[in-house]
Amino acid sequence: MARSAPPQLLRCIVVSLSADRRRLIRTAAEAQAWDAIVCRDAGEFLRAAFKRSVPLIVVDLPDASSLVYGELKGIVERTKEITSSLMLVVGTGTDELEEVWARQLGAWAYLCEANSLRGFEFLLREARQAIERRELLAPMSIEFADALPAVD
Repeated sequence: MARSAPPQLLRCIVVSLSADRRRLIRTAAEAQAWDAIVCRDAGEFLRAAFKRSVPLIVVDLPDASSLVYGELKGIVERTKEITSSLMLVVGTGTDELEEVWARQLGAWAYLCEANSLRGFEFLLREARQAIERRELLAPMSIEFADALPAVD
């Protein structure tokens, strides 16, 4: 029986204000061969995003009533401007406009009230596949661009 090689370890940045959620997401990331850089607040997240280029960012939003909810959303918006990373936004479901905000931001996926390890593992596996597809299509896009006639 042929054995397949383990997937390449990819880095991701995770921001969550909840210690329990950080542990849950880190465990899921490790199970799916992600090296998670886990941030516990908006400032740490912003510094990590400026220092490192990663293929995936996971944003675990706090409850909309949290004092730092707006601050974190603002920093996530700034981060999305400087990175081409896939972004997975996990909301609480208390703010009905959260998903609209995430989609307008260009989030790859929005998940409402994710609490299971298996759910996060599934999404991280899907993110890896989306990144692989994007990398496969990137050179193809350049080839097609070269084949187009020049516009004067």
